[in-house]
Amino acid sequence: MAARGHVQDPNDRRLRPIYDYLDNGNNKMAIQQADKLLKKHKDLHCAKVLKAIGLQRTGKQDEAYALAQEVAALEPTDDNSLQALTILYREMHRPELVTKLYEAAVKKVPNSEEYHSHLFMAYARVGEYKKMQQAGMALYKIVPKNPYYFWSVMSLIMQSISAQDENLSKTMFLPLAERMVEKMVKEDKIEAEAEVELYYMILERLEKYQEALDVVRGKLGEKLTSELQSRENKCMAMYKKLCRWPECNALSRRLLLKNSDDWQFYITYFDSVFQLIDESWTPPLEEEHSLEGEVHYSIEQAVKFIEERITEESKSTRPLRGPYLAKLELIRRLRCRGCNDEYKLGDPEELMFQYFKKFGDKPCCFTDLKVFVDLLPSSQYTKFISQLLEVIPLSSTAESEIALPADIKALQQHLCVVQLSRLLGIYHAMDKKQKLTVVRELMLRYHHGLEFGKTCLKTELQFSDYYCLLAVHLLLDLWLEEGEEMAVWQCLTLLEEGLSHSPSNAQFKLLLIRIYCRLALMQNTYSTTPSGG
Repeated sequence: MAARGHVQDPNDRRLRPIYDYLDNGNNKMAIQQADKLLKKHKDLHCAKVLKAIGLQRTGKQDEAYALAQEVAALEPTDDNSLQALTILYREMHRPELVTKLYEAAVKKVPNSEEYHSHLFMAYARVGEYKKMQQAGMALYKIVPKNPYYFWSVMSLIMQSISAQDENLSKTMFLPLAERMVEKMVKEDKIEAEAEVELYYMILERLEKYQEALDVVRGKLGEKLTSELQSRENKCMAMYKKLCRWPECNALSRRLLLKNSDDWQFYITYFDSVFQLIDESWTPPLEEEHSLEGEVHYSIEQAVKFIEERITEESKSTRPLRGPYLAKLELIRRLRCRGCNDEYKLGDPEELMFQYFKKFGDKPCCFTDLKVFVDLLPSSQYTKFISQLLEVIPLSSTAESEIALPADIKALQQHLCVVQLSRLLGIYHAMDKKQKLTVVRELMLRYHHGLEFGKTCLKTELQFSDYYCLLAVHLLLDLWLEEGEEMAVWQCLTLLEEGLSHSPSNAQFKLLLIRIYCRLALMQNTYSTTPSGG
C-alpha cells in the first residue's frame, strides 16, 4: 500500500548517497556520485554544491569556489541548495557570501519566514547590525511574532555597543531601542523574560537607574524567574547605582536570612552598613526603615547579625562556610577602622584555626583563608602552621620516613597547610639545603598521593598535583634567585612526570612553556653575544 501523508521530494532520494559519503568522510566517492547524478540531471543545483563540498574537503578550494559561484549566480531558492551552500561557505570561512545568498532568496520569495530568519542570522555572523535591524523588522511585518520584533531591538543595542561615538550610542541607538520596547509595554505585548531583560539592559545602559528599578520591582519584573534571585540581584545593582544604602542593606539582610552562604550578599551588607554609619543615617520615626524592610545601621547590629548567622549554621545539616568567613571579613573591616577590640569578635588566629578544623578537607579552604592571612601577625606564622599540622591525621609507615595521610581528606588538609606555608613565606626564609629537603618531602607526598587517584580519568587532576607544583616552585626559586642551574633541569623532570599522570593539568603545561621559553631566550642571548677578541 502506498504511504499516505507527505510525499518525499524525489531529489532527496537521489542526493541521499552523496550526503552519506560526505558524512562518512568519503569525499572522493561523494564527488564521483555527484558527477554520475549530474550526467542524468544537469540542472540539479544541489548536486553541484555537494560536489563542491567534496572538492573543498579534498583540498581543491579553487574548483570548489568556482562551482559554488556558478550555482549562487543562479540565485537558487530550494532548501537543499541553500543549506548546502551555507555549509560550504562556512567551511571556506566566507560567511559574507551567505548574506548575499539569502538576500537573493528573499527577493525572489519575499514572504518566506524561513529565508528572512536565515538572512538575519547571516547578518549576525558578520556583524552587520544595521542590516540585522532591518531584517528583523521585515520579518516582524511578515510574521508578527515578539521574538522577531526584539531581534530588531537587540540589533539596535549591538549598534550602540559597537558605535565609535559613545554620544551617538546614547542619543540615537539606545533611545530608539527604548521607544520600541515602550511601545510593546504600552500595548501589553511583553510576553517573555528575555524581553524584560532586554528592556532592563537598555535602561541600565542609558543610566536610567530609577526607571530600571521600577521595571524590576513592577509587574514586568514578575517574569524574571529563570535564574535564582534574578529579580533581587537586579534590584540590588540599581540600589547601589542610586546609592540607596538603606534598601541595599535591608535587601541583602533579607537574602542572607534565606541563604546565609551567599558571599556577594555579605559584601553588600557590610558595604551598606558602613556607608550608613559614615552618613550618620537614622531610621524614620513613624515609617518603615526602607522599601525592603528593616535596616541595620550600626556596628553592634552587624556584629549581632553575623553571630546569629553562625548560631543558625551550627543547627544546619550542611556545613556553611559563609557565616565564618563573614566574621573574619567583619574583623578586617573593623580593624581598618581601629575599633576591633571594642566588639570582641574573637582572635583571628583562633577563628582561622577553627575554620580549618571544620573545612580543611575541602580544596577551597586555602583560597578562603588566604584572603585573611594579613590579620595574623608575622611573628605568629610558624606557630599557626604548627597548630594546623597538629590536627591532621598523619601516620608513619615502615616504608616511609615521613608521616603520610591515610585518606583523601587528610591529604587535602595537609595540602592546604603546605600552600599556606608557601603563602606566608616560611619556605622563602629557608636556606638551599632546607629547600631541597622540602622538595624531596613534597615529591614523596606526591607519589604517595597518586595511590588515591588510580581510578581518575585522564581529564581529571590527581589529588596530589599541588605537591608537585609546590616542589617545582621551590626549585624555580633556587634557579632564579640563587642561580642553581641543576634546579631548572629538575623542574622539567618533575613537570614532565606530573604531566604523565595528569595530562589535563594546565599549570604543569604553563610552567613547562614558561621554563622552555626562558631557557630558549637564554640560549639565544648566549649565541648572539660576541666573543672577546
